[in-house]
Amino acid sequence: NNHIFDYGRDALEDTITLLSANRIVPIGAGMNYAEANDPKIFALGSLRLAVFGFTNLMPRSLEATASHSGLSQFESELIKQRIGESKKENDIVIVSMHWGEEYQTYANTVQKQLAHEFINAGADLVIGHHPHVVEEVATYEVGEPRPGDTGREHTRTGYIAYSLGNFVFDQGFSDETREGLMLKVEVSNKKITNVEKVPIRMNATFQPEVVQ
Repeated sequence: NNHIFDYGRDALEDTITLLSANRIVPIGAGMNYAEANDPKIFALGSLRLAVFGFTNLMPRSLEATASHSGLSQFESELIKQRIGESKKENDIVIVSMHWGEEYQTYANTVQKQLAHEFINAGADLVIGHHPHVVEEVATYEVGEPRPGDTGREHTRTGYIAYSLGNFVFDQGFSDETREGLMLKVEVSNKKITNVEKVPIRMNATFQPEVVQ
């Protein structure tokens, strides 16, 4: 996210190392270009999930290269190409995006355009964060040719959570910043069939609790 370089490249590398040592897979940054940009693949039985992570809020100078650590490369055309290639080999493609405007409760034009482009390219779910408040959860329908019959189309549904808001964060100055979302994503026949919002609220010590 936009604070990963607050304490420089050494701290970025420490974060990656500590997460990996504790079996938490870092996404969107890496020790080199491939680590930062390649999707992370998760196998759940026979289901294959590919997860990308990007931000459009950081300078290009902090992107990883072949020889040094950094962030994933935010270049929308390359991202769409990677999504398309990944979709050919995996059942579900998820894109995590650090974007948007702080404290705005609705997504802006850039967020909507990017989300739609990523779903057009093959993404099934786009998850956003950065605004510190919850923004809308939406669906986006894509017309695709049916296998073996390019003259006809069927509809594929993509899901977008433009901002999940805060989860563990000490912003207690408003109701909006003390609230967030988790997503319950239902999968059937290796496709997302429903996305349910699970509201959370931070308690007095800023720990997230499910709203009953």
